Amino acid sequence: MIEETAVTSNMIGQVFAHKLYFIATTLAKNGVDVEVLLKDTGMSVHELNNRDYKITKDQIVIFYRNVLSLKIPTLSILLGSSIKVNDYGLYGCTLLCCKGLQSTLEFSVRYHNLVTKTVNMSLHIDEQLAYSYFRFEDLLFTNDLMEFNIEFQCSIVLSLVRECVDNNKFAFDELRLSFNRPKNHLVYEEHFQCPISYNNKYNEFVMKYEKLLLETPRSNPFAMPLLLDQCNMVLNSIAAKNEFLITINQWVAANMHKELHSEELASYLCITPRTLRRKLSEQGTCFRDIVKELRCEAAKKLIMATQLTIEDVGCSIGFSDVSNFRAAFKKWTGQTPSSYRAV
Repeated sequence: MIEETAVTSNMIGQVFAHKLYFIATTLAKNGVDVEVLLKDTGMSVHELNNRDYKITKDQIVIFYRNVLSLKIPTLSILLGSSIKVNDYGLYGCTLLCCKGLQSTLEFSVRYHNLVTKTVNMSLHIDEQLAYSYFRFEDLLFTNDLMEFNIEFQCSIVLSLVRECVDNNKFAFDELRLSFNRPKNHLVYEEHFQCPISYNNKYNEFVMKYEKLLLETPRSNPFAMPLLLDQCNMVLNSIAAKNEFLITINQWVAANMHKELHSEELASYLCITPRTLRRKLSEQGTCFRDIVKELRCEAAKKLIMATQLTIEDVGCSIGFSDVSNFRAAFKKWTGQTPSSYRAV
């Protein structure tokens, strides 16, 4: 029986530019002019340096083509091997906090929309054969970029897994790729430290099930819940909402720890505050209500699921003063945070 963990979707709308920012900064250290990478993308260096900046699929395609035009050998390995967990901000920190490799991979699948998603990822476990398969599906759908996109993602996953399990020599048991064997295939085998086969049905890492049980030494169940619960809340509560509200919910969830202003959100969406109010009104809601709902749900989950102090819970969702948080929570739920935890 094969158990599957997958959240599949086409790349719709905008995604965060984390991956492009990382590529640009890495190549800049190797003497590449960033302006060359940004040619015809409509992006500026200033925008790319903004951690909250989002981009479209077309911009990614143009950027990737500019990268490949440099004709740097085995570029996907050069880039993927340089990436670190902290390059992904809160998403990366949460990866480190997951308990065990299986939980880490499952988290990466479920919350991949929070970063620069250029592939679908899924985890498949065959209990009878005692093997698991971590699979990648190209979402750029451009023949000239598919190989680079998949190789780059595979190299990223290997780097992040090695960091999470704190073992620079970790290797999967096999890598299966759907395209033809490249001329420099020996370099890939040396990098991935496992057998690689080509022209397969799927792009996937294969590993014995026992590797999923590997411990992640820096797991932290007390630090993890904030992002994890916010992501759960967003994914579970807005499935039926339109893309506009999904984007807003994701922005609020990602920025919940700081003071929020509708003007910042409007600027992020490239619309005026007045247009934002009108669009939200058409959906039967407003900015204040969305923030209140997400903060309330995050607070309730953190209070019940963790041992964080009430002050830390409040700080995690954007309250610098614990008395203000207690008053807000009482207004939201009719209970104080302490009494809610005691139930």
